[in-house]
Amino acid sequence: MCRSASTWPHAFATEKMRGVAPFDLVMDELRCILDRSNPDFISDLKTSWESFYGKAQFYGVFKKLLGPSTTQDKVTRSIAMMKALPEMFPSPVAPPKNLGHASEAMVHILEPTENPNTYLQRRPVFSPVLIICDSSCMLAIGSTPVITFPKENIDTAVLYLLAYYYTFHLTYPKCIATLLSVLQSEVQQDAIHDSYATSSYKKALSEWKKFIGE
Repeated sequence: MCRSASTWPHAFATEKMRGVAPFDLVMDELRCILDRSNPDFISDLKTSWESFYGKAQFYGVFKKLLGPSTTQDKVTRSIAMMKALPEMFPSPVAPPKNLGHASEAMVHILEPTENPNTYLQRRPVFSPVLIICDSSCMLAIGSTPVITFPKENIDTAVLYLLAYYYTFHLTYPKCIATLLSVLQSEVQQDAIHDSYATSSYKKALSEWKKFIGE
């Protein structure tokens, strides 16, 4: 069932009582937005992300942003990838000073003494963010926690972040807008309209296409 953004708080509560995971709910909503007639949309999207991720590992090494991943476990590789992606596809706008690195707009590793609610309240950008703890992950929008999930499922977290942008009609933060635009067109196969295709997006996409031989 496809819903409007205004019905989502009620939908989350209702579907949770039915035993439907919010991730399944948000991914189905993304399917409704992008390709509602395709029953294999979610499977196709995950395959697209796996393909992109594999190439991005080599691209990150090429750009000297990632080291060889042969000795890293899945969780470590995924965290390293999320932290490096904004530099692989850089935006010309710097992140807010109290945010730190641009990757903090999408992922934050919680310090042992750090309270997640306090961190979210102080966060200077309103955007979906993945909070990584010792044994689990929490996805939040603005200062509101949405869902927690096991750390071993972190490899598909980027897809969930993107899905929440679509479902809640959120604007890309300027400091990672180039990256999210590339993921939109290359992973979600949702073309960027000419009026939104910035020079930084065009440059980043051209360099990426050249690297992967397209």
